[in-house]
Amino acid sequence: MIRINKRAAPPFRGEPDDDLYETGAKSTTALELRDFGEEANSRLPNWGRERGRDEGVEVADTYVMSNTNPSGWPIQALLGNNMHSGLFIIPDNGDAEGRFLYDPSGSYMSKEMGSGRALYGPEVSPEDYLQYQLRDGPNVTVRKFATTPEEEAEIIRRADENGGGGWADCTTLVSKAVSGVGPFRGVDETDWPVVLDRQLRGLNRHVDEATDLESLRRVLKKP
Repeated sequence: MIRINKRAAPPFRGEPDDDLYETGAKSTTALELRDFGEEANSRLPNWGRERGRDEGVEVADTYVMSNTNPSGWPIQALLGNNMHSGLFIIPDNGDAEGRFLYDPSGSYMSKEMGSGRALYGPEVSPEDYLQYQLRDGPNVTVRKFATTPEEEAEIIRRADENGGGGWADCTTLVSKAVSGVGPFRGVDETDWPVVLDRQLRGLNRHVDEATDLESLRRVLKKP
């Protein structure tokens, strides 16, 4: 309760004096209430305060798949064992809704796969995607790169902008999606899966890699 002061009557029947006040039992002033509130607030958690976005914090990983098996077409085999490239993004927290797969110019099919050859959400299965690529032979490598939310958003934006591509555009569009982004600084655009595979290996920035289903499952489980 805020204290109210009254003018007091002076002794000996004098006139009331504006400079003389009657003060009863001490109560809490507005100033004291304010000071108490500030002190109390300083001891409370920052509930209700706006929290900035955790920019630059890794919450997912970007995986680039290099399939360098010959396709069986004589000309492809003669050109140097080139086959296919693709990528997928998997959140570290296991949230399937945040999954993304990009398979430009590919033949991997899913009922949710659109014309842009991109897949979002629970339909993305890294194991199924790798198993599909291994049908061509054992020369398939999936490399895991630590990326931030901003870097992942840029890769997805580029993939959406690139679209599904035409015939044999897979590595052109995958390299275009990652070139210069985060751990992919130093990756140049290329048309050839073998060249992209060599660039990724030469960067030595991947945190892990897989070449079969067992090793991929192990890599996916690691934070």
